[in-house]
Amino acid sequence: MPLRMRQTTGDSSASELSFGMSDIISSSSSCPSPTEIDPNMYTFPDRIREEERMTTIRSLIPDEIKAASLKQQLQALQSEYNALSRDISQKRYSLTHIGVLPPEVMGEMFVYAVGSDELAALSLSQVCLAWRIIIQSTPRAWSTITIRFTRVKALKLAEHYFKQSRACPLHVAIIEPPPTWRTGVPEHEIWPVADLVKANWNRIKIFRMYKIGGGVAQTFLESCFPLEVPQLESPDSSQSSLALSPPPKPTSRSLTRSPVRHIALHLFPNHNPGQATDFGDFRLMPSLFGDPREVSTFTLENGLPCYDMNLFNWGTLRSIQIEEPHMFSYSTPIDRVLDILAANPMLHAFVLAGNRSNRVRATEVRRMTEGIVNLPALRVLSLQSVDIPFLLDSISCPILEKLKLGNELGARWDGSVASSLRNLIKRSNYPSITRLRINEIATPSPISTNDWACFEMMPNLQSFRCHHTDFPDDLLTQFTLPSSSALPPGDLSMGKLLCPALSKLVFENCNLSGAALVSLAKARSECTQDHVALQELWTWQCPNIRSIDEELLQDILGDRYTPTLQKEDV
Repeated sequence: MPLRMRQTTGDSSASELSFGMSDIISSSSSCPSPTEIDPNMYTFPDRIREEERMTTIRSLIPDEIKAASLKQQLQALQSEYNALSRDISQKRYSLTHIGVLPPEVMGEMFVYAVGSDELAALSLSQVCLAWRIIIQSTPRAWSTITIRFTRVKALKLAEHYFKQSRACPLHVAIIEPPPTWRTGVPEHEIWPVADLVKANWNRIKIFRMYKIGGGVAQTFLESCFPLEVPQLESPDSSQSSLALSPPPKPTSRSLTRSPVRHIALHLFPNHNPGQATDFGDFRLMPSLFGDPREVSTFTLENGLPCYDMNLFNWGTLRSIQIEEPHMFSYSTPIDRVLDILAANPMLHAFVLAGNRSNRVRATEVRRMTEGIVNLPALRVLSLQSVDIPFLLDSISCPILEKLKLGNELGARWDGSVASSLRNLIKRSNYPSITRLRINEIATPSPISTNDWACFEMMPNLQSFRCHHTDFPDDLLTQFTLPSSSALPPGDLSMGKLLCPALSKLVFENCNLSGAALVSLAKARSECTQDHVALQELWTWQCPNIRSIDEELLQDILGDRYTPTLQKEDV
């Protein structure tokens, strides 16, 4: 097929030139050089001429200049519009009731609104510019810092809160590690948060750990407070060798003094299912939490504390709660416990759930030489799984109100706990005990009523709870009839009804008879001049209480009788 091309000349005239494919092939061996080709000799129909291209480019320049100018004008108008919108919003806001309040009052309202909400301060700062300025000028609104390891960018969020709180005292809570930490503690993720807490420790007033496994808590606190004492022979070894040495005195070589007032470590007992036990072992950390000379409350659940910690020795504690994990290879240093009680005479509450007591001869010598530990401010006392008789025989509590005694390791009520409790009441000049709970303490068979004579020394008792302990029917009768026991004349007046202020009774897994309980309900169903009315009666899994007895109790007391304990009452 012949190929036709257009030949262009200087005067733009063209003529058609026709030749065949054989001509192309025959002439391919003699191609012209680049210098011999005229650029204007051959051109395609759709090609734009160079003059037209340059003309188009020159015409774009003023259009681009005009577009840039319009864009600048548009940006200026947009800025003016934004400023005018903000001005209108501020004027409208000033017309509202909340808009006329001074910023100081708004700041106090924000502090109250934040409360315990973890992200309330951050949310309020996103409402409007005025609120953002006010809340960022109120450090107390950012003073409650909750660090959740499961939250995305938890470290950056904590850093923002620490920065906004400025020099304000802090309430810091470390909670909820991710489930992936159950197989191992990632120290590289804990260390940055621990460094942040350590850097701001001199501002922390309240420090808490919730829903944290013992291993995670131990790794975190060791990052903040390194070990400074020699290692024990074994983490589970007994501390009998330490019981013979005197307690250390507070020193000033610890970390910087901290304003911390409240410390609470609520650790999960079984956070790591791959381990037999997952608890915090802090026995090697006497400098834990630095040198907090103003701490008033200390709580440790599912952990072994160092009973020589500095915070135990400053005498500022008002509440101590220690719940050790059950370990047959560990003994609670009972002499150290007495040292802590003696060093903190202004305790209001003391709760100890320990293990079998390490009652060596040195402890007996200490009690005989140093005498009774007087606790003039103690109102709440709870002892479980420790040497209860020894502690009751070693203290005096003149204003004791609430008492809980329990032991899962085989302590007996008769002859030991009962007599020690009677001696405590006498020694303390008959304090006004209003609540008593006995939990899992074995009783003799047959039961002697004299072992329960302590009730005659508690005329102000309002609530009595008995769990997994045999309770004599004769004592229930004395709740109904005047007491006939022969107490010394100087102790209590005779012929009075036993515990006339008693209004709540709870029995769980107790061998008392249903007939005696029905007689008690009849006698105390109404208020008289001799006693108050029974307001609550709870029974659960008591084998000697029959269905007919429960029906009679329901008829006598109505809604005041509950045959099944609620979860929070167990």
